[in-house]
Amino acid sequence: MTAQLRIAAPVLAALVAVAGTPAFAQYATEFTPARLIKQGTTSTSVAGSGTVVVQVQVNADGTHKAIKVIHSTRSGDNAAAMEIAQNSSYRPAHRGSTPVTSFYDFTLKFNGKMVAGPPEEGTSLPAGGALSPAAAAVAALIRQHQYEQAKSKAQSELLSAPGDESLRQMLGIAAFDAGDLTTAAAAFDRVGTIGPRFKPIAAQSFASAAVKQAQSDPAQSLTYAQKAMSLDPGPNSRFALGVAQLANGDNATALQTLKSAHDALISDTKVPVASKVNVDAELVQAYLLNHDMAGAQSIAAQIKQLDPSSMAGVRAMGISLIVSGNTAAEAKNLTGALADYDQAAGLGDPSIAVTANARAAFAVAGSEKPDYKRMQAYAEKALAIKPDDPLANFAEGVALTGQWASSHDDATKKKAADALGKAEQQARAEGDEALALQIETFLKKNLNTSGG
Repeated sequence: MTAQLRIAAPVLAALVAVAGTPAFAQYATEFTPARLIKQGTTSTSVAGSGTVVVQVQVNADGTHKAIKVIHSTRSGDNAAAMEIAQNSSYRPAHRGSTPVTSFYDFTLKFNGKMVAGPPEEGTSLPAGGALSPAAAAVAALIRQHQYEQAKSKAQSELLSAPGDESLRQMLGIAAFDAGDLTTAAAAFDRVGTIGPRFKPIAAQSFASAAVKQAQSDPAQSLTYAQKAMSLDPGPNSRFALGVAQLANGDNATALQTLKSAHDALISDTKVPVASKVNVDAELVQAYLLNHDMAGAQSIAAQIKQLDPSSMAGVRAMGISLIVSGNTAAEAKNLTGALADYDQAAGLGDPSIAVTANARAAFAVAGSEKPDYKRMQAYAEKALAIKPDDPLANFAEGVALTGQWASSHDDATKKKAADALGKAEQQARAEGDEALALQIETFLKKNLNTSGG
C-alpha cells in the first residue's frame, strides 16, 4: 500500500497544470460595419433639396461599387448621389480583425444646389483644426488606409508628447482599424474625453479587450467592460461585462448580465448565428456556476436550435463539470469528482469525454485507497476515443505501474513502460514539455527507466 501511495502522489499534484480550462468564448458580436472615410464629389448638376440613399458594396480589399439608389425624395438628385457615392472612400466591414465584404447605405442630403457634408452617423475623422499637427499626420495615414503605419507613427509621436490627447485618440482609431483592439482600448483608456463619433469604436475596443483579458487580468477586464458599458450599454458591452464578472467570481450578477445580452440578441436577425452561439455558450457557464443545471440545459438546447452542428453548449457544460470535478478531486471527494467527470464524459463531446475520463483516472489514483484497475478502466475509455492523447496514455501507464507494484509481473511492467514512453513522446510532439518532464520523472522514480 505504501508503494501505491508514492506512485499516486506526484501525479495528482501536477494534475491541475496538465490541461487548463479552455478560454472564454470570443467577443460576441464582433462584426464592425463598413463606414465612410471620405465623401466624394460630383460634376453632375443637383436638381434641388432632397435626400438620396445609395447602396454601396464595400469589398474586403477596400474597393467598392455604388450599386443602386434604394431611397430618394427627388429623383433628379439620383445621378449626383450615385457619382458622389462612387467617388467616396470607405473602410470595409470587419469580422474581428478580418475585413469582409458588406453593403454600406450612404445617405446624402442636398440643400438647394449643394450637397451636405458627411452624415452625422458616419465615423470620418475630425477636421485637421481639431487635432495637433502630429495627430493630423496620423489621421492622414488613416484616411489613406495605412493603419499599421498610422499606429506606429502615433506610438512614436506619443513618446515625446504623452499629454497629446488628440494624438492618443488617433492611436486608438488607428489601432482599431488595424484590428489591434487591445492597443486601441489601452489608448482610449488614457483619453479624457472621447469624441462622440468615436465612442462606438472605443466601446468595441474596451469590450473586446475585456473578453481577451478576462482570464489573465480579471480586474483590468472588469474595468474595461465597465468603460464599454458607459460608452455604449448595448449587448456587446453587456456580454463583455458578463464575461468579466464571471472571471471575477461575481457569478450571480454575471448570470443576469449575460441573460440581458442574450435577450437583446436572440431575436435580432442582423446578428450572426455564430455570435448568438458565443453569447449563449457563456450563459451556459454562468448557469452552471450558479448551480442551475436546468437553466444550462435550456440554453444548450437553444444553441442546438440555432446551430445543430454546434457543440458550444455541450462543451460549456462539460468544461464547467470538469472544473467542478477538479475541485472535488483536490478536496479528496472521489465520489463527487467521479460523478462530475462521468456526467461531463456522457454529454457527447469527444474532446470533453477524453479530458473527463483522463482526469477521472487520476482522481482515482489520488484517492486514499487507489484502485488501479478502476483507474485503468477510465484511462482506456479516454484512449478508445483518442488513442494518441498524452494525458490518457499517462493515466494508463500510471494505472499499470500501480498494478505492477503489487504483482511484480514483468509483462505488466513492460506495458506500463510502453504506455508511459508513448505518453512522453506524444507530450513532446504537442509541445507540452511540462507534461513530458513529469512523465519522464515518474518513469525514473517508479520503473527505474526513462522514456524515449
